[in-house]
Amino acid sequence: MDHAKLVVIRMEEARDARGISVAELARRASIDRKRLWYILDGQRQMRADEFIRLCAVMGLDMGLFLTNDMKEELAYRRQRVIENYGTGLCGLVSQRTRGVERCAH
Repeated sequence: MDHAKLVVIRMEEARDARGISVAELARRASIDRKRLWYILDGQRQMRADEFIRLCAVMGLDMGLFLTNDMKEELAYRRQRVIENYGTGLCGLVSQRTRGVERCAH
């Protein structure tokens, strides 16, 4: 099974577990109802912004959708960034913008 299908299956399981209809989920996530139906039916690909909104609406950790290979790749890349740039770049000087912590440049 490819990863996109696995994501859709897990989204559907989460939706069912919460007792949310597709129409209600679409409304809460600001996704066109028909588009969400097509996504969940495998007829359309889910965009990153839609994935993020669906996770937020259902309170899902996006990490739940990563395969072990993806987790290993992210850990490797994270380690490379730390080796090249250090761990405390954002901790030196930061500013709050719209309630979100951002690195000051």
